[in-house]
Amino acid sequence: MNPVPGTAGRRGDTPHAVVDADVWNTEWARLLLSRLGIRAIIADGRLSPERVLDTLAAQSVAVVCEELPVSGLAAMTWVARRTEALRRSDPTLGIVFVVEDRAALDPRTLPPLVRILAPGDTDLHAFVEEVQRVRREVHWELRNRRPAAVAATVDTRPGRWAGSVPNFNVKHPSMLLPFALLSARTRQEVYCEISPQEALLFIAPTAGEGPLAAVTEVFRTLKRDVDRLNAELGSRLRLHLDHADDYEVVRAACEAGFDSVMADGSGRTLHQNVLFTNAATALARQYGVLVEGEIGAIDSAGLRKWSKTTEADFTRFVEDTDLDFIGGHVGQFHSFDYGFASTRRSLAEIGLLDDRASEGDLHAFAEACTRVVASLTDVGFPAHSAEHRLVAALARRAMDGDEEEQLHSVLRDARAAVPVFRRPLLDVLEREWLERRLEKARRKAQLWEEVFHTEPAREHRHAVIDHGLIRTLVGTLKESGRGLVVHGGSSLSRVDLSVLPSHGVARVNFGSGIYSDYLEALRAHVPVDPTAPTGTGTWKHMRRMSYLAEATSDWRSWTDAPPPFVDTFVSLLERRYAAPLRRTRTQSTWEPAVESV
Repeated sequence: MNPVPGTAGRRGDTPHAVVDADVWNTEWARLLLSRLGIRAIIADGRLSPERVLDTLAAQSVAVVCEELPVSGLAAMTWVARRTEALRRSDPTLGIVFVVEDRAALDPRTLPPLVRILAPGDTDLHAFVEEVQRVRREVHWELRNRRPAAVAATVDTRPGRWAGSVPNFNVKHPSMLLPFALLSARTRQEVYCEISPQEALLFIAPTAGEGPLAAVTEVFRTLKRDVDRLNAELGSRLRLHLDHADDYEVVRAACEAGFDSVMADGSGRTLHQNVLFTNAATALARQYGVLVEGEIGAIDSAGLRKWSKTTEADFTRFVEDTDLDFIGGHVGQFHSFDYGFASTRRSLAEIGLLDDRASEGDLHAFAEACTRVVASLTDVGFPAHSAEHRLVAALARRAMDGDEEEQLHSVLRDARAAVPVFRRPLLDVLEREWLERRLEKARRKAQLWEEVFHTEPAREHRHAVIDHGLIRTLVGTLKESGRGLVVHGGSSLSRVDLSVLPSHGVARVNFGSGIYSDYLEALRAHVPVDPTAPTGTGTWKHMRRMSYLAEATSDWRSWTDAPPPFVDTFVSLLERRYAAPLRRTRTQSTWEPAVESV
């Protein structure tokens, strides 16, 4: 099997396969498995596959391979039972059932990431690669081992700016124009930031090739737009990657030409945060990109949600890392559109459900047949009864021909042929089939709700930030040449913002509040029906993005003659966010390493 990208050459990256002893002693099966390059663990009567899986870390076993001793409807039941037993701790475990005759079971009836292996098969390698691809999306640990080095592209660290620089969230590419105009009019650096979660859910046109490929293309497009705006407007707009907890995302932003990246390990223990941040910093340094880290979680689920960064943790983080900027929690509010790892897991599960839910969904029909057979047995029908034979016959017929037409015709033909007293059996089977399909649709809808769920709106009020803590943190950085970043700038009052430059804060990140301001300004350009319901979750997101797509479809043509609402929005950015940060510092606590670039 090919190694995971970026981790070639390390023995620890090779996954295990738990192989039943009878399979391993089958010559043709052992030959096929040996060609994969997977490290095999042989399971027998003394060491069952379940015990192996319980012993090893879930992420270390990619595939379990064992015999399928039955065929037909009995095989469907067997596969369902064994799949459930083997996947107790890892729903993405790949499972291979070995058969001597490939006609023993129709592959279309199998659950996701399950297949049969027969003599002469040549595509097992592709199956294992697909299993590994899905597992990388689900398991953060598999895709975040220490990244491999790349050829260095720069010799020195990039320059930094003086003063407190505003950094605005980009939830739609049309927002770049007012940010660039603000920079051009004030003749100052203006940063704009985007998290991988925002890139995927707000901008990416599709995720057909996977979330990473989608956000990578967004990064490249944003960089092209920023370069064009800077050239045409004379602005100094810069790009920052916000809240990235995947090495591969950090690399994608660096390769796209971002000016700085945030390696966010704040959701982990301090030790794990240091390890992740240092590896990400070493990666970004090879591209000459500035790096920010964060100490003290400001997330919706963390145990430290409302806890400020402690001086002790901050000091240790500074001593153990080589960052340019460090973010801390000083009492500000923070939005939570940063669950990219969780979104990748959800999209992987949605993809697996889609894989088996197409057309008539023979997999759902096979599940329905096994459930009906179990019900018949529970109520006392013997295994040789006509009812059992009828369900088995329907299952065999369903596996012939096209799924959608065949499944409906199977039930229709059976209704015309069976005695009236057996008609309820067919309707129960149809109900079970449709319920299995409905379960998948409901699960997908639930996953989308989790992806697009946003925290309920807070009461509109300003945060109470700890100015003493800010001075302490900046003082800790005084001799290191690093800068303090304050997230959640939209939650700070104008008075608090105007004090931050005197404290020596290097950058203030303004998040979701900017997005709300932009939507409000845009409504003057393209009004929204005030009576239209706003919805929540998925519907709210869809409605907003549909509105933005229609209202700003030609935004790249606005450069020469921006619509009036753009000027209004730029004036708001200047007045509410940028102007307070231009206050002259009374005491210099952080100076640039070189002149700004």
